[in-house]
This record gives sequence, C-alpha cells and structure tokens, in this order.
Amino acid sequence: PGRIMAIHVKDWQLYGSVTKAGVYTVDTLHAEAIAHYTGHGFDYYGMITVTTDVVRENNQTYRLTYSEMAKDHSKMGVGSPEYVLLFHKPQTDRRSSYADTPITKSKADYTVGQWQIDAAADWRTGGNRLLSSDELAALDVGTRSKLFAKQLSNTVYDYDAHVALADRLAAARALPGTFASLMPGSWRDDVWTDILRIHTLNSRQRAREVEAHICPFPLDIPRRLIRMYSNPGELVGDPFSGLGSTVLEAVKQDRRGFGSELNPVSVADSVVYLTEHDNQRDVPTLFDLLDTEWQAA
Repeated sequence: PGRIMAIHVKDWQLYGSVTKAGVYTVDTLHAEAIAHYTGHGFDYYGMITVTTDVVRENNQTYRLTYSEMAKDHSKMGVGSPEYVLLFHKPQTDRRSSYADTPITKSKADYTVGQWQIDAAADWRTGGNRLLSSDELAALDVGTRSKLFAKQLSNTVYDYDAHVALADRLAAARALPGTFASLMPGSWRDDVWTDILRIHTLNSRQRAREVEAHICPFPLDIPRRLIRMYSNPGELVGDPFSGLGSTVLEAVKQDRRGFGSELNPVSVADSVVYLTEHDNQRDVPTLFDLLDTEWQAA
C-alpha cells in the first residue's frame, strides 16, 4: 500500500486492411491502461514518455513510408513513443500521504543539490560551445547522434536548423535510412530521450545464437524505475517478465526480483542470465582473499 506500479506500454498500430479504414489507425492502449487501473482503485500519478526511432518504426510497420507521404501527405501520422504509466496503490490510511513502507533516501547519500537537479531534470554542460551544423555533419553517425541529442537538450530547439542539417546530410548521402541519426534531446523530466535502445538482453540472445524476444526491453527503463521507486532489499515484481530484464536489474541493485512468464523458452533464458549474474557476484576478489588470509593469520 502506498507504493508505485510502473506500466511500460506502447500504443498498438491497426492495419487499415483489417479495420477496413483503408489507412493505419492507432489503438490508444496507454489510455485504456489508465482507465483500467484507475477503475481498479489505483491513483494515476502521471506519464513518462520514452522517445522511439521513427525510421526504425517505419521499417517495422511501413505506415510512414516516405514515398507514400509524397503521394498523399494526409496519410502521415507520427511515430508512436513508449510510455511508462505511474500508478500509486492507495496507502492504508488515506489521511496520511505516506506509503505504509516509505521509499526512504539517506540525506548523506541523496543530497539537497542532487534532489534539485533530479526534480528539475535541467542538465547543463560546462564550458564547451555548441557544435555547428557543418561540424556535426562531418562526424561519424554514432558520435553525431549522441552529440546532437545532447546539444539539443541544452539549448533552444530550432526546427528549421534541424531540417537544414538533415537535408545537408541527405545530400551528402550521410543520412541513414535504417534509423534516425538526428534525434533531438529533451530537457523535460517526463520525456526520456537518452534510453539506449540497443542495450537489451536480445543482444545477448543473438550472441548466444538463441531465440530473440519479440518485444526487446531496454534495460535502462527498469534500472531507473527500480532506483527511483524501491528501497534496497525490497521485492520488485514483473508479471510479464520475458527474458527477465526487470528481475535481473532488481538483483543488480540489491533488490529481490520476481517475474512470471508464459513462454518456457524465455523463462529458461532468464535463468541463464540470473545464474550468470550470481556466479559473477560470488567470485572472490583479490581483496576477499587477502581478508581471508589476514583473518587466518
């Protein structure tokens, strides 16, 4: 009671050939989730928006194809971000705003200064000037993507300059067609633009040459939510655990993890990653051996 449930959700794309609408439409799954959980007594706390790559999305759904937009721009919607919906389970005593077991922070470890920065989510760079469009265009794709997002999260956004840079890169055949390399950052705390989307357990699955999960889950998302909304030693649950990303991140942060998953292959793979983590954690370091030696002496 009084604690947080975080729902990671993405709206569902509906094919026009199935709905008979003739065009893609979007099922507002995130809105349905809000109505569902508030209908079951949870307090709705707000929404975190996780930006996604519209180029990669188009390569998966073909609903935003550039050639089709040139024929009829009325067909173009926008990419679908992911959301983390935050719900609060009512505390036992509604006369108090505190959870039955509060999420406590040590003032020695969590300072007033850090709280001000976290609450405002207003990140600034110190001393370095912004790169020009020409300098950005000259960089390799990976470096450019990171610096562009960082630069636009720390300055006023200029839409025309953004378009001009994209056009310059396209003219130089330096604008990738499989992912968006000029994703602007955000200075808002409810929009997460720096989630590393390739950092998933699916990468490990490919390395092991085993089945990838249909919905790869960026590890940054459960890592942040667990740190924000739980205390060390507490239990973090995931009812749709897949490859066990949430459970793995929970034990990495000194919590306990619980997951349920229908796919037995995914369950078996999650055990591999959890066992690997336990084995690495239990390997003694040189300092452990020295301590043992000193104690024996």
